[in-house]
Amino acid sequence: MESEKNSIESESSKETSVVQKSVVELLKESVVDVFYPSESDEKLKVIDWQADHPAPFNTILFRKYIGLTPADRVETMPWEKFFTVVLDEQDWWTDFEKERAEKFSRIKSIMQENLTELEYLRAGRVEIEAYLIGKDYEGKWKGLKTIIIES
Repeated sequence: MESEKNSIESESSKETSVVQKSVVELLKESVVDVFYPSESDEKLKVIDWQADHPAPFNTILFRKYIGLTPADRVETMPWEKFFTVVLDEQDWWTDFEKERAEKFSRIKSIMQENLTELEYLRAGRVEIEAYLIGKDYEGKWKGLKTIIIES
């Protein structure tokens, strides 16, 4: 009976010692071999900005973070729009697009569950730097970056 009790206590302590993964770790795992579709399919990169700043993450702050001038084109869009092209199933989709949609659905869930004040910002005209960012529980900005080619 005593050994059974110790076994239960041991299992219980193992469960509490498991460290929860950070949103950055979760995103890094979920973006492996995931490409954002455009004229040039590009990888997703994880953003881990350590500075905190009160939201919203406006275009002035965005320009500062990525090194743009006031003359550079920047636009903000509803954050959900980032996922429209990869999650709105089309008649012509093959198994490849359906698998990609599953991966992006997981990425979207990670972001919704772990980040607040989500923002979708885009810089450029034809070769667009696209950023999907939000605040983690510490108030630090995290998210994703990719390049979208639109001609």
